[in-house]
Amino acid sequence: MSSIRGPFLIGIVILVVVLVAGSSFALGQTFGGKTTTFTSKVTETSTTTSTVGNPTETITSTASTTITTTLSSQTGTYTSTATITQILNEVNVSAIFLKAYSSVFQVNIYDSNFNQLGLGSGFLYDSNNHIVTNYHVVEGATYFEIQTYDGQWIEATLKGGDPYADLAVLEANTPLAVKPLKLASRVKIGERAFAIGSPFGLVGSITAGIVSQVNRTGITVVPMLQTDAAINPGNSGGPLLNDACEVLGVNTAGISANMSESIGFAIPYGMIERVIPKLIESGEYKHPFIGIGGEYLDPISAAYYNLPSSLTSGYIITDIISGTAASRSNLRVGDVVIKMDNYNIRKDPDINYLMTYVYSPNDSVTFTVIRNKNQVQIQLTLGVRGG
Repeated sequence: MSSIRGPFLIGIVILVVVLVAGSSFALGQTFGGKTTTFTSKVTETSTTTSTVGNPTETITSTASTTITTTLSSQTGTYTSTATITQILNEVNVSAIFLKAYSSVFQVNIYDSNFNQLGLGSGFLYDSNNHIVTNYHVVEGATYFEIQTYDGQWIEATLKGGDPYADLAVLEANTPLAVKPLKLASRVKIGERAFAIGSPFGLVGSITAGIVSQVNRTGITVVPMLQTDAAINPGNSGGPLLNDACEVLGVNTAGISANMSESIGFAIPYGMIERVIPKLIESGEYKHPFIGIGGEYLDPISAAYYNLPSSLTSGYIITDIISGTAASRSNLRVGDVVIKMDNYNIRKDPDINYLMTYVYSPNDSVTFTVIRNKNQVQIQLTLGVRGG
């Protein structure tokens, strides 16, 4: 009995390993052998090829593991074999850079006397030579130049800008080999993110991280993506890419290192889709505007405003701005907004999100508010922010 205990335990361990790995396996008859042979073979291949100027790459990353166990006994030989083959879950950051670097530019801006005012980044948006950057990168400038990764300088003109979403469009005669970057169609919290740009004028720098959160407010009037990929002065206007080399957003701000660590923000692709075509077409984008100020409720603030104990969420109006849509409506200070049409209003950034992605100026909206413990519905036609 003792002569088969060792091989039997080894066989059980190997069987568990194979099962955990999710592999298929074939197992012989009941163990009864005197000898055990264990063989493990692991191979990994990775190939990357690229052509400078018009980057292409082929990436193969495969792991293959073969485990063979042979048990011999007086009555025969039994063999158990498990083979594990999988694509490694790794991103080749070099490949991301090779796909994107020629489509990302440094943006230099100058005043009317050709004095340089600052610099930022931008990327090719379409095949009509439109370049997306930040509004704050180009604000106040008269002349614009972009610099390619290989050092070529190209004069650019400003097509339009939106200070509220911090987006702008330049137009320049970009090299034919440069290809537009595709916008993403979704974003997931925790997915990998790569920022490319010219931090402090260091052209063609790439940093890596993840998408830390979505729909952050307080940086611009539109909800933002949060990332821990390093974003420094000069990165503004450059793309935040996913692992398919698609644009998740436009890098716009990083919080100073003496205040935080690894917190940066990007304007999401959904806002790019809405704003940029309008900037190309007419030079401006009109944001809807209500004209109210206030705060989102929690149990403490609700108690502070002496609201019913059952009302612990919503948006309480503490200010109505003169000359706005709200001032022309029946909304009042002290109203608690709990719905806009059929959309529940509970917490930040509910209203900002709706105003960014759902509504437009001149849309009619039904506000449901709590006033003096009663539920009231109020019609309002949205105005234009800054109008």
